[in-house]
Amino acid sequence: MSSLRTVTALVALALVLTLVAQALAQEAYYVQSVKAKVLSAPTFKAKVLGEASRSTMLRSVGKEGSWVKINYYGRDGYVAAILLSPSPPMAKLTLLKTDSSEFQQGVRRRASTYTSAAAARGLAADDRRRLSGDDKLDYDGLEKVEKYSLSEDEIVRFMQGGKL
Repeated sequence: MSSLRTVTALVALALVLTLVAQALAQEAYYVQSVKAKVLSAPTFKAKVLGEASRSTMLRSVGKEGSWVKINYYGRDGYVAAILLSPSPPMAKLTLLKTDSSEFQQGVRRRASTYTSAAAARGLAADDRRRLSGDDKLDYDGLEKVEKYSLSEDEIVRFMQGGKL
């Protein structure tokens, strides 16, 4: 009976060690954008499972191309790797330190409605430009490019000046 207990204890220990090793092997990623959509498949056309906000830490369970696979509330989810980083986003710092009377003399009195709304949401200049329509992304085009692959022979012919 004692050998059965020993075997059972060793199997349980091996299982616990395996689970700990898997947990340690998962990489932590932080959301860098204002919001990152968690999708059901590694494609922009997939069903949206939810959203993760800026600085949320996500644990990776794998990678598929330019997508990071995560466990999202018990389901497999995918986030575009371009929205994630292994380090947390930098905190926004204020560089101006002065009393309000000095500051008010050189400041424009009223900001535009768009700028005020963007500032209230905590958007940086790059975020405001992206959301204003000046910087639109073509997700369909991106998906086509991601699916396109070349053979080694095609690359060599291209580099030698031939056509694909």
